[in-house]
Formats: sequence, C-alpha cells, structure tokens
Amino acid sequence: MREFKKHKTRSGEIVTFCIQAVGILLFLCVAAVAVRAAWGMYVKLTRATAGQEAAEVRLAALKAQQAEVAASVAELSSERGVEAQIRQRFGVAKQGEGEIEIVRDSGVAPVAPKEPESWWRGVFRALFVW
Repeated sequence: MREFKKHKTRSGEIVTFCIQAVGILLFLCVAAVAVRAAWGMYVKLTRATAGQEAAEVRLAALKAQQAEVAASVAELSSERGVEAQIRQRFGVAKQGEGEIEIVRDSGVAPVAPKEPESWWRGVFRALFVW
C-alpha cells in the first residue's frame, strides 16, 4: 500500500517546533500577566476593605463626639445650664450660699467576737507549722 502522507523534512520539523514553542511561551506570558493582574486586584480589594472598616470606626467615633457636643450645646442654651457649668468649672457660689462638707464617722468598726478554736484545730496547727 502506498503512503500518501508527506514526510516532513528536518527544517520543516524545526520550524513547526519553533512555532509551537513560541505559541506556548506566548500563552505562558499571557497567563502570567493575568495572574499578576488578579493578584493586584486582590491586594487593592484588601486595602480598600481595611480602609473602609477604619473609616466606619472613625465615623462612629465622630458621631458619638457630635452627640456629646450637641448635648453640651443644648445644656448651655439655657441660663440654668450656663450657671451649672460656671459653678462646676470655677467653683463659684451665689451670695449667701456656703459649702457643705460631709464628714464620715472615722470610728473603728466593731470587731466581731472571736470564736473559740476547737481542740483538734489546735493540735493540727501544733503538728504542722508552716
């Protein structure tokens, strides 16, 4: 039987091998670029998530501070609140007011009578002194 398949020459095989090698290298380069791009996106996403969490914590702290300031402003909007702040900060009193000092009794608290020690506890302490 006759073969109809053409036999490739040595130079044809070399050209085919070179084309395949270039194709594989090109594929590997594209794959490397794609992996690098995916890694870069992952790093950016991680940084953005951490930044967002930090921003949310800062926002919560600022909202709490805003609430405190709003409460202080509301307190200082009345004359009674202003007077209370002046008294607290500067220790000022009105005409005729005095300072009241509360003195606690510094006496010694009564001591409960000591219970007599049992005889076996005395023996135990005498034998094992540490």
